[in-house]
Amino acid sequence: MGLFGRFGASDGNPNPIHYFYSVGIGGKGVIPGRPLLDEFGIGFYYINVSNLQFTGPLQTRTGLRDEQGFEVYYNFAITPWMKFTPDVQMVKPAQQRFIDFSTPIPTVVNNNISTAIVLGLRLQMIF
Repeated sequence: MGLFGRFGASDGNPNPIHYFYSVGIGGKGVIPGRPLLDEFGIGFYYINVSNLQFTGPLQTRTGLRDEQGFEVYYNFAITPWMKFTPDVQMVKPAQQRFIDFSTPIPTVVNNNISTAIVLGLRLQMIF
């Protein structure tokens, strides 16, 4: 089992991201009776959007906010050469509203872009 972490920072000018961090844990063979080739991972990230950069028109149009997300997966070793991985991700996006600029007068199409849940499946064959 292992831990990981990352961190990045800027003064927020002109970079739109003031700081970013992610943390997580991963490991092998945590389900009793399953082979040690199984793997799992859990992670979280957070992005702080620079207020200095987006206090102007872009902030007004899109309603930017800080973004955060979470992911968990389990990688089942079906055989030593075939792995099946279900995955769940949760993302609270930085953009709060969607503006349609294709019309003569830009209009708010969606004023509440909410948290997204993304489900994934992967089948990997190692040759």
